[in-house]
Amino acid sequence: MPQDLEFSLYPPVWPAVVYFIVSIVVFFLLYLGKLKVNRHHKYPLFIAYMIFVIAIASIQLNIFANGYEFVSGFLHINFDPYRYDSVYWGSLFFSMLYLLATPKNNF
Repeated sequence: MPQDLEFSLYPPVWPAVVYFIVSIVVFFLLYLGKLKVNRHHKYPLFIAYMIFVIAIASIQLNIFANGYEFVSGFLHINFDPYRYDSVYWGSLFFSMLYLLATPKNNF
């Protein structure tokens, strides 16, 4: 009875796909929040949302800088971003993209 056992040298693609889908959805939610904050034109809301956007962008930047140690220690997810070049460089791209969701200072 032959056993069909195949080892792949490439990591599975689904964790990277899920990462990109979640990152894109977070960006759109942050951008919708930016539109809402700009419409309400309240200074405390502006400051709070600015800090929130910077915190979310810093999570992406930490994924780029610290990789598996940050993802497993802080986010409690067993995922190694260093294994995927697209996730590694994508986290840097998303950290800069999220900063586009900072509200406009009209004060």
